Amino acid sequence: MTTYIIKIILCSALFAFVYKVLLEKERMHLFNRFYLLTSLAFSFLIPFFTFNQIVQHVPILENAISETIFISDYGNPKLTIVNNETNYLLLIILTIYVTITTLLFFRFVINLKTVLQKAWTNSTIPFRNSKIILINKSITPHSFLGYIFISTEDYRSGNIEKEILLHELAHVQQKHSLDILFVEILQIIFWFNPFIFLYRKALLLNHEFLADEAVINKYTDVSAYQILLLEKASKQTSSFITSQFNYSVTKKRLLMMTKTKSFRNALCKQIAVIPVLGTALFFFSTKTIAQDTINVVKSKQTEVKSTKEGITSEQLSEYNEIVNKTKNEKGFPVLNKFSETDKNKLESLFLLMSKEQQGKQILIFTPAPSPLPKSIPTKEQIESWKNSNIYGVWIDEKRVSNTVLNNYINTDFAQLFVSKLEKNATNYGKHFYQVNLMTTNYYSTYYKETIESKKKYYMGIRIGNKQGRVVKNENRNT
Repeated sequence: MTTYIIKIILCSALFAFVYKVLLEKERMHLFNRFYLLTSLAFSFLIPFFTFNQIVQHVPILENAISETIFISDYGNPKLTIVNNETNYLLLIILTIYVTITTLLFFRFVINLKTVLQKAWTNSTIPFRNSKIILINKSITPHSFLGYIFISTEDYRSGNIEKEILLHELAHVQQKHSLDILFVEILQIIFWFNPFIFLYRKALLLNHEFLADEAVINKYTDVSAYQILLLEKASKQTSSFITSQFNYSVTKKRLLMMTKTKSFRNALCKQIAVIPVLGTALFFFSTKTIAQDTINVVKSKQTEVKSTKEGITSEQLSEYNEIVNKTKNEKGFPVLNKFSETDKNKLESLFLLMSKEQQGKQILIFTPAPSPLPKSIPTKEQIESWKNSNIYGVWIDEKRVSNTVLNNYINTDFAQLFVSKLEKNATNYGKHFYQVNLMTTNYYSTYYKETIESKKKYYMGIRIGNKQGRVVKNENRNT
């Protein structure tokens, strides 16, 4: 979620910057309106776009796991415990978000209700597929949806100029209120994105440019219209969701009326928007990794010795009593605290248990697996693994930088093992595949020790349920 929020903010920032630099000063108001609305929508949609990135085939472990752990007798792997504590920071952030969103929603509803009540409770006059709403107080002419709000006194005394009515009618006919409602709804949900406020301001100004252009196209006396705007500019505004006649009457707006249109400049800038969209898609979309061919490595499961009868309840009590002697404060036995006598006793009892009894034990014994087969990576695979955005690299059980591969050639390695990270993995997002490599010398030592330990059992701790992950700690002779 954090990544998505960052992406929409940066994406909307990019689109807003392009509008401010390239488009705002050009007299192509319809295109600018289209750009503002679509780019704002794309800011929230582009992070959801997913593109598959094809990579060369590599051996992938079947039943991909969240973290790949190589076990060796050189050291004891760390015990990983899932932390189920409440995330209070997340709870606070969520509370703040819901509170502010709720307040903004109620403010929007109250303002919308206020404007609509004015339209429904006051006198109306049909006017060119819209309705003039007569308000019994002094107000600045403004519009919302199909309604144009003006003062009753000004209307009856003939103080509403035809240019003013045409200006407000343009807002109604071009449905500018729908743009405002769209932005307001986005602002309620995504209030944490500061660039929505810039979009809203730019859209409102664009609406005034469009309405001004509608007036100028009918009444060619631009100077007279500008003077009229200046006369109306100082009056009080109405509601923030209405199209207000006197909104942002600035030097920009007055100059825009007399600005000469340049078809060539406008076309060039419109075309320039295309690579901007491509840039946004490239940087802010979601990229997934797809393989052209997947070579699946199936791991062999070795059966643990067991008996049908199992052991007696007295023997189970004896097993649990030995296990409980070394348990730490988290409830897990500490393997290096067992004496050799206890280890031998535990192993003999475990192998006499039934499968059901074995499945209930936290301390278990598993047969040593067969050594991984020798496999030499190709030059192309080595080259592709240098991409740190896709692969995390381990060499001889040590995490290394992907650039370390520049110091090796493919024949320096005798074994490769690649696993795909699940989305809940610690490093997911930093990379998507974990590459474990063994150098030739390391593989020789590993292979020899694994073969020699074929008749050994490993003492380990089960984490989770019966099918939970096993953390292996040391081997045992049978």
